[in-house]
Amino acid sequence: MGFDSQTCFILKEVGSNLDKNHIVFTVKILFEIFKEIRPELFKKDKKTRPGPKRIYKTGEMLPFISFGHIMEITSCRKLENWWKNNDETCQFLLNCKKPSKTTINDFINDNMYLIDEFDKYLVEFGIKTGLIEGNIIYADGTVLKGYCNPLNNMNPDQIKYLKKFILKHYKEYKNNTGDLWIKLHEFFYNDKNQEELKDLYKKLKKTINSFGIHLLKLSLKGHQSLKRVLKRIKKMEANINKDYSINTVDPETRHMDDKKRISGLNYNYQQAIDDKYGMIVTHYITQHPNDQQEAIEIVNRLQRILNKKEFTLVVDHGYWNINVLHRIYRTPTKLIIPCRTEAMRKNAKQREKNKTRFDEKEAKKQRFKKYNFKYLPKEDAYLCPAGIKLTRKDNEIRKEGANKRYGSKKCQTCRYIVECAKNEYGRTLVDKFDPILDKIKKEYYTEYGQTAYSGRGSHAEGGFAILLESRNFRGIKTKGVKKANNEMTRTTITHNIKKIHKHINNKTLKKILNEIKKEKQKQHINMNIFDKWKNNYIIKNEKIIDFKKKFMIKIKH
Repeated sequence: MGFDSQTCFILKEVGSNLDKNHIVFTVKILFEIFKEIRPELFKKDKKTRPGPKRIYKTGEMLPFISFGHIMEITSCRKLENWWKNNDETCQFLLNCKKPSKTTINDFINDNMYLIDEFDKYLVEFGIKTGLIEGNIIYADGTVLKGYCNPLNNMNPDQIKYLKKFILKHYKEYKNNTGDLWIKLHEFFYNDKNQEELKDLYKKLKKTINSFGIHLLKLSLKGHQSLKRVLKRIKKMEANINKDYSINTVDPETRHMDDKKRISGLNYNYQQAIDDKYGMIVTHYITQHPNDQQEAIEIVNRLQRILNKKEFTLVVDHGYWNINVLHRIYRTPTKLIIPCRTEAMRKNAKQREKNKTRFDEKEAKKQRFKKYNFKYLPKEDAYLCPAGIKLTRKDNEIRKEGANKRYGSKKCQTCRYIVECAKNEYGRTLVDKFDPILDKIKKEYYTEYGQTAYSGRGSHAEGGFAILLESRNFRGIKTKGVKKANNEMTRTTITHNIKKIHKHINNKTLKKILNEIKKEKQKQHINMNIFDKWKNNYIIKNEKIIDFKKKFMIKIKH
C-alpha cells in the first residue's frame, strides 16, 4: 500500500479521535461535577515563593493522576514517561502540557486533602445516583507490605541510648567542655583518630547496632542533619510498642503476619464494600496486627457516610471480639459474623476442596472435632457426624465466666465413642454463656444471615483480588500512615470511577453536569440536587443510560 492511499491523521481538537464512551471522559466529567459542587476547594493558592506562576492547574493534574491509576501507571516517573508516548488521553487531560516527575510528586504531597475530598465525593455521588444502597456492607482486612527493609530495626533501649549519647556529646561540644563530637566527625569522615576511638566504636556497634551507627554518622554531618536525625528518633519513640523493635526507615509499620503466615513490617488495610455494585464505601489503614478491634470503627465510619444507622455489616470471624460485638449490638446496625466453630468448619471444607492441602488420614482424625458438629439454632443443640443430637444439659460456672454444656445419653451406645469422647459417659460440648453472643450467633444462622454471608467472598475478597492481581498492587510505596492512606485513597478512586463508568453512560453524566450548572445559576449548589433525579433514570442492563423525557421537560419548565 502506497503513501497516497493511507488515511491522514488530522487533530482538529484534543480528544476528538477518542470514543465518546471512553473512560477518560468519565474521569473528566466527574471531576468537573466535583469542581461545580465544591468550588471552595479550588480557590487560587497564594503565591508563597518568587518565580513564575504555576502553569499546572488542579483541574488538570488530579484527573491526570486518577486516570493514570486506572491505566495502572502509578509512579511519578512512569506518569512523566507516559506523556512522552504522545497518548491523546494525556494530551486531553493536560491540555498538551508536559509535567515533570517533581511536579507530579509535589502536587500529590501538597494536595492530599483534595484527593481525600475527591474520594468522599465519589462515594456521595454513588449514594445520590443509587449506585450505593447501603443496605448490606461487606468489610474485610488485608495485610499490605510496608515500604522499608525489615532488617533496619532498633530496640527501644537502643533508641534511648542513641538519643542520650547524641544530646550529651553535642551539648559538650557547644559548651566547649568536650571534644568527642569533633573526634567522632573526623573518625567517620576523615579517617582520623582510628586507634583512639577504636574501642568506643566497637562498644557503640554492640550497643546501638549498625543502623544506630548510621544515624549517629548522619547527625555528625551538620546542624540540619542533626535536626533531621533527632526528628526521626522522636518519631521512633512515638511509635514504640512494648519491647518490639522499631524500623529506622518507616517507624509506623508494625510486625504482623500476612496471609501466608510470613511475619514482616506491614500495615493492616480495612475496606468496606457495598453489595449492590461493589463500590468501596470506606477504607483506612491501621497499625493493629489483626481485625478484632476494627468492626466498631467501620460501623462508626459507615454511619457517618451513609447518614443512617440501620444497615447490615457482614464480616468474617477475624473480627470476633466479645467487647466490640457487645458495643455493636447496642446500635441499630445488624452484624452477620460466624462463630469460631462455624469458621473452622468452613475452613475444613475449603481444605477438602483443595486436594493439594487435603490429607484423608488427617481428615479421619479430625472427624469428631467440634467444628464438624452442626449447630441447630432453633433447638439450641448440636448434631454430631454420627447423627446423634446433643441437647443443652446445664451450665457450669468458672473463673472465666459461665459456660453452656451439651450432651446426650445416646453417646454411650455409639460405636464411635472411643474416637469421639474422652470417657464412657459420652461427648460433652462447651460454649460460652452470653445472651448477646447467642443472639448474634443465631442471626448468622437465619435465612437472611446465610444469604448475606454467601456474598461476602465475591464482594469483600473480590475487591482485594482486583487490587492485588488485576492492578498488580504488591505493597505500600510510601512511608508513614498518612501517606499510605493517601496512596490507598488513589487506588479506591480508581475502583469507584471504574464502577461509575460501568453503570452510568457518559451522555447521562454530561446531562447531570449541565443541569448542575443551570441550577447553580439559580441558587447555591449542593449534593441534594441528585435527590430529585434518583427515581427518574432510564436503566438498561444495570446501566443508567438517560433521564426520563417527562422528567426532563419538568426541569426545563
